[in-house]
Amino acid sequence: MNKKLITVALAASLSIALVGCASSNDKKVNQNAENKTKTEIETNNKETSNEEASGINELNDGVYTGKSSEDDYGATILVTVTLADGKISDTEVKNLNADGSEKDETYGEEAGDEGHKIAQDTLKASQEYGKELKEKGSVEEVEAITGATQSYNQFVEAANSALNQAKRD
Repeated sequence: MNKKLITVALAASLSIALVGCASSNDKKVNQNAENKTKTEIETNNKETSNEEASGINELNDGVYTGKSSEDDYGATILVTVTLADGKISDTEVKNLNADGSEKDETYGEEAGDEGHKIAQDTLKASQEYGKELKEKGSVEEVEAITGATQSYNQFVEAANSALNQAKRD
């Protein structure tokens, strides 16, 4: 009886060890696949950057304005981009209420002190997006600010709209 118990225990231990090894190999295969995918993405990004550097995506000089879609309250963002020598030389960001008026220091007051502070922080963040676009020269390099994600999404939409108007045929 003890021999049977020992045999069963050894078989169970061996099974667990084999499953553990297989799991480890699966992880290695998955890691290799992930690394390959990351390498492909990095290669594609480098190719896109090389295309941009070679002038494929050149922009016409001028002033272009893009508008975002409306948020849940009907508000939009306008981004005006000035291009000189094919580069962004200036940006202006306007946060508009549903009635078309520009959001100001009273924006968010109806939400109480905390709501007003959050609303004002969001307005400040959207202005930072414009400054960052001017500094970095690319919408893709502008980073979202925590607490202003919806403004960020609207900013990206409006900025891309403006820049698409400037693309050379």
